[in-house]
Amino acid sequence: MESTKKQELIYFEQLKYTLQKEVETSLNIRKEFKEWSGSDIQTFQVDLEEKCKSTVSEKWVYLHFKNKSDKLPRVDVLNLLSQYCGFKNWDDFKHQNEVAPKAEKNTSRQAFYLIVLVVGLACIGLYGLLPRKQTMVVVFTDAYTLEPILQTNLRIAFGRNKGRMKHGLTVFEFRESDTLKVNGAYYKESETFVRKEEAKDTLLLKLYPDDYAMMLNYFSRTEHKNWEKRQRQLQKAIHNDAVIFQSHPKHDGIEILNKEEFIDRLILPVNSLKNLEIQDIVYEDDQIINLRFVQKDN
Repeated sequence: MESTKKQELIYFEQLKYTLQKEVETSLNIRKEFKEWSGSDIQTFQVDLEEKCKSTVSEKWVYLHFKNKSDKLPRVDVLNLLSQYCGFKNWDDFKHQNEVAPKAEKNTSRQAFYLIVLVVGLACIGLYGLLPRKQTMVVVFTDAYTLEPILQTNLRIAFGRNKGRMKHGLTVFEFRESDTLKVNGAYYKESETFVRKEEAKDTLLLKLYPDDYAMMLNYFSRTEHKNWEKRQRQLQKAIHNDAVIFQSHPKHDGIEILNKEEFIDRLILPVNSLKNLEIQDIVYEDDQIINLRFVQKDN
């Protein structure tokens, strides 16, 4: 009985790994579950509801995704998550991901990968005699300050080549030549074509700051007596038809603001918005047409 429970937990770890890859592709949430924000959880809940006509609670996500749990979820939830990943149900997922007997000795899929990594490092002296997988580390820096950029603030895609975070760096394994696309709330989108045969061990990529996003960040963290000047600057930067979303993670909600409401709250002391963290920004005709942000406590 204990062996069966252990095997089910191994399958659940496999399902979590599969679901994380699905979320990376469909929702562009490129984080470990433990790093998910309230906004990430809400985005996943909405997508799960739309695709499978049911969803899970935020408390459930914290219990089974953000924290380590030895308790297997209910079968109906396992069926739901399996369907989200493209399988008929939980039994279908297990059938298509059967674990070989030797693999049962591992507590999880991650433990298996760890063992493979350790063995690979121990045999590094033989790499010169064996064909090596071509990998590349990508390091992002601010084009003006030359300071490294936290990659948790970036969205990174390299065609079908999946990047993995290791020690704060993004590592890619090449399968084909493709375009490396990067964007983030505070940086302009960048596209770099990298040929497999020309790839080096490390790629240093400079990203240029998004001036309007940086301006909003500055305005929300500083006070200025000449609020009319800031009002003129914001009027120029924001489209008249802009739709602006303010996330409220503590209340599991989103507030919609128009251009004038947002400007007033940002520059007037009585209704000031402080310490904004921009989650997404979209432009039309060089003006902000869509903005999503959250207000931090400090």
